[in-house]
Amino acid sequence: MIHQILRSSLRPGFQRRANRFHSHSQSSAPFLFSAIRFSDDDGGANNRGSTRYLLNTTRRTSWHDARYMARTPEEAFLVNQHSLQNVASTVEVMGTEEKFVEKKEWFPEFSKKAAVAPPHVPSSQRLYAVPAAWTVHLSIGAVYAYSMFTPSLTTSLGVVSNAPMDWSHAEVLPVFSAAAVTFGLTSAALGSWVEKVGPRQACATGALFWSGGLITSAVGVDLHMLPLVYAGYGLLGGIGWAMMYTAPTTSVMKWFPDKRGLATGMALSAFGAGAALAPGLIQALVDCFAVAPDFVGPLSDLSAATATGKDVANSFVELTTLPDGSQVVAETSMMGVPGQPVVVATETDVAKLSYVHTGPGAYALGTGDTGAGKAFVSLGLIYGVLGVAGSRFMQIPDPVWVPDSMREEHHPEEASPDLEETMVKETSKTPNDVGLPASYVATNTVQFPLLWVSVLGNSTGGLALLSSSKVMLTDIWAGIAPDLVTTSFATGYVSALGLGMAVGRFGWAAFSDYLGRQNTYTVFGLIGIPMMGMAPMLNHWAIEAASAGHSVAPLVTTFYAGSVLAISCYGGIFSVLPAYIADLFGPKYAGPILGVSLTAFATAAVGGPMGLAYLRSQSVDAATDNLLQTIRTSDPSSFEQAFGCSINDSEQISRLMDAKTLTIQRLVELAPTGTIDPTPFLYDSTCYAAAGMMGVAALANLMIRPINVREVEAQLEMKKATKDVSET
Repeated sequence: MIHQILRSSLRPGFQRRANRFHSHSQSSAPFLFSAIRFSDDDGGANNRGSTRYLLNTTRRTSWHDARYMARTPEEAFLVNQHSLQNVASTVEVMGTEEKFVEKKEWFPEFSKKAAVAPPHVPSSQRLYAVPAAWTVHLSIGAVYAYSMFTPSLTTSLGVVSNAPMDWSHAEVLPVFSAAAVTFGLTSAALGSWVEKVGPRQACATGALFWSGGLITSAVGVDLHMLPLVYAGYGLLGGIGWAMMYTAPTTSVMKWFPDKRGLATGMALSAFGAGAALAPGLIQALVDCFAVAPDFVGPLSDLSAATATGKDVANSFVELTTLPDGSQVVAETSMMGVPGQPVVVATETDVAKLSYVHTGPGAYALGTGDTGAGKAFVSLGLIYGVLGVAGSRFMQIPDPVWVPDSMREEHHPEEASPDLEETMVKETSKTPNDVGLPASYVATNTVQFPLLWVSVLGNSTGGLALLSSSKVMLTDIWAGIAPDLVTTSFATGYVSALGLGMAVGRFGWAAFSDYLGRQNTYTVFGLIGIPMMGMAPMLNHWAIEAASAGHSVAPLVTTFYAGSVLAISCYGGIFSVLPAYIADLFGPKYAGPILGVSLTAFATAAVGGPMGLAYLRSQSVDAATDNLLQTIRTSDPSSFEQAFGCSINDSEQISRLMDAKTLTIQRLVELAPTGTIDPTPFLYDSTCYAAAGMMGVAALANLMIRPINVREVEAQLEMKKATKDVSET
């Protein structure tokens, strides 16, 4: 590119030699320029050395090659044969000295300069840039497996069930929301910085944030300090997520300007694969480090039926309810230590834990360990190493590189021997150099807010499902099909969602190259809206089938498959989005625009999980009131025996609920036989709300119209040039 850089200053003869040198350097060994300096055409002493250029590249040449550019003293330049690191060169041209000092880099392997590939990489070798991006995305994809930690976080003290001081679902679900919000804001704020420092430094920095966030979360779990969990997973993890997500995506897309959908699909499929592999790894770590709490004994209503031939009073634990709603071993109990705080685990609670084998009953509070803290530390170390290792080998193409399929169109000078014609044609932009600035797109186009709304509506339901998928599955189906929906089944479900997201990220992105980005987003709505809207109906059908003695396996399978299909569309939203942005606004600023558009994802991350938590809590309160009314009309004495207060004492009932002593599962056990457990219906309102949001997204997407990017870009350049002239 020497003759392009210097063409405005070189004499005609020197231009010809520069062109010959440029052609020679295309096929020669790597060359490295430190500095170029020469005089103006008139050769006057006053003008000597008035034009200077510094060229920092990563190539080497011999002094013989350099002499193409140094036939006369006025056109002299120096070629530095040494490394650019720690170099101080003294250049003397026509009696004038210049000193050039290259600043030392602490980790040069992670610099942007090191990440730039040679300018003439064959198109067949661009696939080599994908595995490093896959490694980084494989590490950060585990962020979507947060629901695997939700049960452990809500029982970090009670272990087998919720203790009075344990965190509630409404308190821990927003941790994922906080991470997503941080992700969106960081993507918007640091989009330009990521482009500036390059993918290696950005991803390595992100890996350190992600690893540090997981380890900080472990400290928060062990100290039972929820703010530390938010600071770790929510803040540090969100920052790492943004850096490790955006840089690999845009880097791979630069290698495939002719197949942007395929490029983003390839890059982001590993992100989904990370979400698919993480649940199994997390469950294995949790099971490895978990310790069952001390079993005090069964409760009377759970053991009386099996205590034949024994004194029932000596076979169960008697509990006393304290004024704050918590329960301890009663003074009159023949089992346990009187006054010892306990938590009560039902049959459903115990069935969810593979490491508890003592059955339902009372467990000593303060004993045992969920294993979540140690699992967080282990994941932090594993993913930190994996992310940094992948970052080290990431590559981006040289700015002048284009694939072979587009070379004739954008590099016509290679077939033109005439220098002047060559210089004119070189002014045409490559595909990656066309685009509208992010600031203009966000504030001056109608298409961007419509796209933003489309991303918001489509991602809300997916985020709600991903943030609590394990809890949702067990709440809905564990009571209906306990033999089928086990702990391993729930873990497999979370992994299947990650796999569906991985396949969707690759498949939908590649499919969008043929169907079109806007049409692909329309398909997402056609699939997602009925899936979300019909999910509650499956639950009701399953209850009716179970009551009639029919198998519910087909309905469970339908829910399972429908969830995976819906979540594949969610994955496709974000794999198609970079290409959608590049098609609408040009690829040059696709990275920063993607960062700004991901604020829609951050908004959905708040509306999805937190909206689910709110709607679920409202459903829990309504279900609790209905069960209390059922018990009140059937056998109110059973409630008083279990909780030590009257069923009409609303203040004490409120304390019992706040202390998590009174739960839906315990009320169902006290209710008359045949009472339907309302737990499967806790998510009905959430599904309906998500379907409505997806309907709004579909309408916004249909309203998007294309932009003539080159025309608008030319207008902006004209305005800028006019402004510069007027200022001068």
